[in-house]
Formats: sequence, C-alpha cells, structure tokens
Amino acid sequence: MKTWNTIRRCLYILIAISMITGISEFKTSELNTWITQILSIFTSLVLIYIIMPSREKSLLKTIYFNLTGRKAFIFKVKYNQHKNIKYDDSSVKMNRETFYQQSNNYSKKIEQMKMQKNSLEETIDSMTAYKQKLSQQVNEINKVYQDLNYLKNEKSNILKEIDNLKQRQANLKEKASSHQYTEFLQYQAKNKLKNIDGFDGYQFESFTCKLLSKLGFQDVKLTKGSSDYGIDVLAKNGETTYGFQCKLYSSPVGIKAVQEVSSGVEYYKCKKAIVISNSYFTPHAISASKELNVDLWNRDKLLDLLTEIIE
Repeated sequence: MKTWNTIRRCLYILIAISMITGISEFKTSELNTWITQILSIFTSLVLIYIIMPSREKSLLKTIYFNLTGRKAFIFKVKYNQHKNIKYDDSSVKMNRETFYQQSNNYSKKIEQMKMQKNSLEETIDSMTAYKQKLSQQVNEINKVYQDLNYLKNEKSNILKEIDNLKQRQANLKEKASSHQYTEFLQYQAKNKLKNIDGFDGYQFESFTCKLLSKLGFQDVKLTKGSSDYGIDVLAKNGETTYGFQCKLYSSPVGIKAVQEVSSGVEYYKCKKAIVISNSYFTPHAISASKELNVDLWNRDKLLDLLTEIIE
C-alpha cells in the first residue's frame, strides 16, 4: 500500500513537470504543436484524475460544487478494512434478541405499573371519600361533645338549684319547728275552722274532698247525696280504699253516724271507715267506733290537718 502511494506521487510529479514544460513552450511553438501540447496536458489531467484515490476525488468534487454554486457534495471518508478481519455479529444479534425480550418485559411492567397507578388512584379517591365521611363524623362527635358539655353545665346548675331548694326547705323546716311559727299556723287553722263552722252540709263535704286531695289521697269523689248509704266521700291512699261520712255539727256527734259509716263501707267495699266532723263525739260513739273499727276525726284532728295543709 505504501509502495503504491509512492509510485502514484512520482507519477503526479512527472505529469506536473510535463504540463509545466508544455505550458512554457506555448509561445515559441506553432499551432499544430500548440494543439498537441494542449491535448497532452488534458491527457495528463485525465490520468491524474484516474489514478487519484476516491477520497481525493470526492474532495475535488466538493471544491468544484462549492465554486460553481451547485448542490453541496458531502465528503465521506471510507476507511479500508483489512481482508483478513472477519466481523462476527452473533453477539449483536443475541443482544438484539435480548433487547427485544427485555423491551417486551419492560412494556409488560409498564402496563402493570399503569394498572397499579389506576388502582392507587381509585384507592386514593375512596380514601378521600372516607376521609370526608370521617370528618363529618368527627364534626358530629364534636357537636355531641358540645351538647354533653352543655348538659353537664345544666346538670351542675340544676344541682345547685336543688341544693338551694334543700337549703330553703331546711330553713322552712327550721322555721316550722319554731314555736312562734307553729302558733301562727294554728292561729290560721283556727280561723279556717271558724269559717268551716258556717258551712252547710254540702259545702263541708266539698271541703273534705279538697282536704283529702291536699293530704295525698287519690280518686277522691262525692257519693250521691240522697242514697249514700252512710258514705259521703270515697278516697284511696295506696292500696287502701276509704269511706268518709262528713258531719257538720254544733253539738257532739252520736253513735248513729258510726253505725251508718260501718254499714256503708260494706256496700262500697271499702277497707277503712272514717267519720270526720267539726265537732266532737259522744262517749257511746267513741266506744262503738272501737268495736266497729271506725276512725273518728274530731275538731282537734281537723285543726291539726288544717295546720298541716296551710301554706
């Protein structure tokens, strides 16, 4: 290769010398000789182009195209390959197959990742909705907690009021236990009893109903006036039923009232018979009441009851 390049350079030099000699003889030579020299120079140029390597030919073409303004010619250098060197592309083919396999695997993984991404997005959406629901529940719990605090405050206020009422009750009991307060209540009860003395029979029976209701009796009612069978007022206290005969007298009440109420409780199926009066009872009535199991509420008992219910 080096020898051929040396020979080619020597030929370049000889042809160049021949061309220079021909050009220098243009002025002294005749026409025929001049034409012959031009043909010789042209032949030398053709020979130089023929023996010129392809890389240098490409370089000349590029220079020519650039000078004439024609389409630029891309100069490419072609490297010589040694004939004894053999290119083995088996590894490249194997790597290519491996690449395609890995590419398919990566594509599958990408699809799986996309599916996981979609699943995660759905999970995030569901968790967001659950978070909102939890926020609503927390708000409701906070509201309930506030209501509980309000109820606790109300409870404490009510307990304070109860304590105040208990204190007032204790104060009232203390006042009630005092002698002066007791005398005051008895004085009012005596005045009330004097007013009762001016009632008629029906008014006294109505008063008895009101008195029993204030004392805590239930189902208090009047019986029929014309045929009452000795019972004027019926009442109930707990599981015990009572039959009352009301006697508004200015003189002591006799044994007849005790006998009438005793027979009346059998008719009305009462468990207890009581005779209430603004007066007192005769000795015969008192002894008969003991035998017939009849309670007698005389004027003193009525005064105590009036003292008890006066506010």
